[in-house]
Amino acid sequence: MVGWWRKKSALEKDAPVMGAPEFLSGSTRGTLPAHMDGPGGRRAVALVVHDDGVVLTVGDVRRTYVWSEVAHVWHANDMDGEADDGLVITEWRHELLLEFTDGTVVNSLLADSPVVTPESAFRTGRLSSSPPSVIAPLMQRVIAPVTELHLARAKATLAGGGQVEFGPLTAMADGLHHGDKKIPWHTITSCRYGFVIFHEDEDELGAMLRMEYAVDGGAHGLPFAWLRIPALDVPDLDVLVRLVDENRS
Repeated sequence: MVGWWRKKSALEKDAPVMGAPEFLSGSTRGTLPAHMDGPGGRRAVALVVHDDGVVLTVGDVRRTYVWSEVAHVWHANDMDGEADDGLVITEWRHELLLEFTDGTVVNSLLADSPVVTPESAFRTGRLSSSPPSVIAPLMQRVIAPVTELHLARAKATLAGGGQVEFGPLTAMADGLHHGDKKIPWHTITSCRYGFVIFHEDEDELGAMLRMEYAVDGGAHGLPFAWLRIPALDVPDLDVLVRLVDENRS
């Protein structure tokens, strides 16, 4: 992955910060502190979210990207916590990783305010109520429009006989392929992003793409098999979930 300061879009030039570009003026929705890793080390950046795209600022230099210039998006939730006298203090974290078509990659990892929960409730997966996240909706303002664009492209690619890569999964006209395993669309009974905090019978904790599909002679005699893939291993995960929903019926 190429650092922003090493590779520049042919259509964009670096410029001093002078306010929002004309086509984005008046549409600012918020700012996500982020960072970039490259040959020069880690650099702090600001990712200002607009209706039509994002403005990426580092130091006194600014770059503008519309949604069509987002090549891939990864996102996941995570939780950090500690136990203290029968209470569990937890902190939701939200991660967003963007790769742009010019090779620039930025990552934003932010946390909501800590939440205090009795340990007995925590172990059932129930958390105490907390104020609505101000981070997740802003990240969703990036994820949603990019997903719509990529979904339309993916559907066109599949209709034309092509394939679309989602990390360890490949979508084709006949279904999904995972390694040497073929999963026809019509056999998929469930496909979703999910986060498991704690469960006595669940080994795959954390943010995952969770898929169930019908097979002959599945584990323990059940007619189903399961895939659990870490969410950050699946680029454009929401596109994949939407494709499954539209093709499995």
